[in-house]
Amino acid sequence: MSDLSVCNLIAGIPYSPSRKLDLYLVDPPGRPLVACLHGGGFVSGGRDDERCGQAAALLNEAGFNCASISYSLASPEDRFGVWPRNLFDVADAVTWLHQQAERYGYSCEPFGMLGFSAGCCLANLYIQGGKRIFKHLGYDTEVFFPSALVGFYGPYDFPSRQVGRKSSDNDLNRDHSPSFWVRRRNSPAPPVLHIQGDRDTIVYPDQHQRFQRDYEELGYSFTAIEARGFGHSFAPRDLNDAGESLDLPPRIVAFFTRHLVDGGN
Repeated sequence: MSDLSVCNLIAGIPYSPSRKLDLYLVDPPGRPLVACLHGGGFVSGGRDDERCGQAAALLNEAGFNCASISYSLASPEDRFGVWPRNLFDVADAVTWLHQQAERYGYSCEPFGMLGFSAGCCLANLYIQGGKRIFKHLGYDTEVFFPSALVGFYGPYDFPSRQVGRKSSDNDLNRDHSPSFWVRRRNSPAPPVLHIQGDRDTIVYPDQHQRFQRDYEELGYSFTAIEARGFGHSFAPRDLNDAGESLDLPPRIVAFFTRHLVDGGN
């Protein structure tokens, strides 16, 4: 794909009255799009953070367009304080991206999603919950179905999370868990590539293991990567505390190429 190059960065495009996204576009037009969601524990982070910038660069280098999306953030005192507005923002952004594909010259047929931590959780909720979650939450929105998800250390099952990382409201923990929705799907789930640090003290590795177990028990495609010696918040290319390197772009690119370009073959 050496003939493909970054053609344009369009920053700060409003996709709703209060939220924005950045588009990283490649030449030639018509290449697939990946929607990227930043992390930050639902209380911090942004569409232009280092991890999203690195993800956009590696996707562009491989010939994929990228949209890096902002969403509503809660106060540090109550990480669930804006729920489910943050999920509604994701739905609004994905709808906008589909509506604007012809204008900006990318393709959403198919499209992928990539998320870090909280962003992985929101992407996973959008995917697994589908129309059911928005009907349950009372939000009238169109729902689109991505063909692949790449997730980094995403919370998966809030009832089993540590105190301080889950709510005191059991119903909220249930609704906020991709684990609750994945078993209620009425259509096949898209393939997942999920990356987890074995020394993560924010999102414990058991969340990754539960995600893998559920997907495999249901017969869905799950590719697991364990980043040995890594904790939380690492980027696709990074170093752990021991100075050992992590180089995930080839795996990420191969995964998206298989499912967004080669039709899963």
